[in-house]
Amino acid sequence: MIGTKTKWNMIQVSFTVYPEHTKIIEKILNREYSKPIAHKSASEIVRRAIEHYAMFLGIDFEKIKSEG
Repeated sequence: MIGTKTKWNMIQVSFTVYPEHTKIIEKILNREYSKPIAHKSASEIVRRAIEHYAMFLGIDFEKIKSEG
């Protein structure tokens, strides 16, 4: 995974995913699931996945986010 700092004080990350994960993201973006979808971009889906994984690991994501 490679990160590049942007002019918006964010890090743009490039990564590789398995083909089956790409298919899942495509289905989410195409609204092929019965649950409501709040995200309209792959980057938002990945961001939420990271947040959910942090919660699963017991990491206080809100604390990290507030520390900047």
